[in-house]
Amino acid sequence: MLELLAYESLSAPQLAVALEAHPRTVRRVLARLVEDEYVVCGDDSRRRYRPTMRLVALAGQVLHNSMLVQRARPYVALAYERTGAMAELVMPSYQSVLCVLRCDVEGEIAGPAVQEVLPAHGCAGGKVLLAHRDRWRDSVLAAPLERQPDRAISDPIALRRELDKVRADGYATDAGAAAGDRRGGAAAVIEHGEAVAALQVTGIEVDDYIARLVMRTARELSDDLLVGSA
Repeated sequence: MLELLAYESLSAPQLAVALEAHPRTVRRVLARLVEDEYVVCGDDSRRRYRPTMRLVALAGQVLHNSMLVQRARPYVALAYERTGAMAELVMPSYQSVLCVLRCDVEGEIAGPAVQEVLPAHGCAGGKVLLAHRDRWRDSVLAAPLERQPDRAISDPIALRRELDKVRADGYATDAGAAAGDRRGGAAAVIEHGEAVAALQVTGIEVDDYIARLVMRTARELSDDLLVGSA
């Protein structure tokens, strides 16, 4: 329910249809969510429900206590030191990726917090994650891709070909595909065999040397996660 309501306000009957659940069950759960202040019901005749900012506070605590985010912090800074470009940790989120850590061009780290939301196919970090996460890639490509400025690929067939190359190369690049100057590259952060995040640098042209630095730093973070979970 909360996932559905995160995208749009819905009434109890609409939620019941979407979840293929009995309306009485849906109303009972909604009543508890309202009581616990996770959702509120609108005053209009449709009585549509929407989530409250309590979910944002909850997500903030999850990020703050995440081992991945805690261990990634020095590696995001290291990526900046090695490349001289703004470095970020991005994570998958439905059709998008969330930037949750950022080391800017002054060397200052922001986060853990959601710094930016980007379309998954519109940045290097998103393409790396799409290349490695098969089920998520199929889900994203099943829906129409939002058209992006410059050279972001919005054709699913062409994007699949690019993602195959990304997986083979071990990194992705983009050339100003999303909002602002998103030139840069990214490599996957692997935990227990799954790409859980991507380390990306932006605002820089990525040649073989920069790509190797990014992949090296992402691999070091992946190794650190393996040690931390042992």
